[in-house]
Amino acid sequence: MTRVTTILNKLHRMAIAAFDNAVRLHEDAVLLFDAGRIPSSLHTSVLSIEEIGKYLLNEEILFQAAGGSEYTEQDLDELLRQTFSHVAKHRWFARHAEQFFVSQTIVRILRSGELETIKQRATYVGFPRKKKGPNFDKRLETPFRASRKRAAEFITAVNDFLIVLAIGTRKGVYSLDIAGVDDRLAQREFEEHLVALWPIMRPSTRKEVEQLRKLEDEER
Repeated sequence: MTRVTTILNKLHRMAIAAFDNAVRLHEDAVLLFDAGRIPSSLHTSVLSIEEIGKYLLNEEILFQAAGGSEYTEQDLDELLRQTFSHVAKHRWFARHAEQFFVSQTIVRILRSGELETIKQRATYVGFPRKKKGPNFDKRLETPFRASRKRAAEFITAVNDFLIVLAIGTRKGVYSLDIAGVDDRLAQREFEEHLVALWPIMRPSTRKEVEQLRKLEDEER
């Protein structure tokens, strides 16, 4: 077994773990929201987005490798540096979010890098930055100003994304390259859990979900 093959095998395991962790973080974000812990809920929802972004990056690498792309260890090193960048993971989520009916406002925030600032403000007390130092002319930032509406928007974005992906996978509309994740998404209980966990859904998502549910389940 070559070193590249060994690394790809590890990426497969990391992809499954990242997806499972994303779902756990999403569940925690909802629990925190329901408990009124809005800053922590918002922060945790962003972490869920980052783990989904990490999963999507790994899946793309494995998809390309399965399709004949001959990666070197240096190639993989350069690609996986993105997993250490929060903004890069936000953008990986954004690349797929639009087709799953996530709001354009959220997509813009994901692409622009603004999400990292929102996460930091929901986590730490301090002055805004001015170049490399604090900006004393601006108002002190505190997590206690975190928006309940914004936290709900991020939770809805993740939940809508996962629900549409789950139903689409079960119906054979979507197919993921990581078997362990594909099989989990295809379970009807996964969709039902998400719907019960967070009943809020954007109208465009609800419309798509209603159309997908009319299709026959794919045989597995």
